[in-house]
Amino acid sequence: MGRNLTCATVVLAFFLVAPALAQEKKAKPLKVTGDVGLLDTEKNYMIVVTKEGKLVTVDFDQKTKVTKFVPGPAKMSDIGLGQAASITYKQAGDKNVIDVLEFKVKAKKGE
Repeated sequence: MGRNLTCATVVLAFFLVAPALAQEKKAKPLKVTGDVGLLDTEKNYMIVVTKEGKLVTVDFDQKTKVTKFVPGPAKMSDIGLGQAASITYKQAGDKNVIDVLEFKVKAKKGE
């Protein structure tokens, strides 16, 4: 009797805990807006300086969507230091990983 009760308790605990273990929480996207303070295309990260002076380090990869405010596809190497940027990112462990990055292109003379 005691053995059956123990087995039933273990099975019940498994069914209660298994869904929680199987469910992977998706990170909620966060957004930061500011100027590009540092861009390292070799190590795939950048630092954004907010208007409040806060430094936010975010990582990127080949899947990161980069768009100029002047609509059109862009690459990380198109971004210059000091350009205004709006970034949506998720926290993955101890890193902030970019989902979408939009930046303003400084107007050239005559534009």
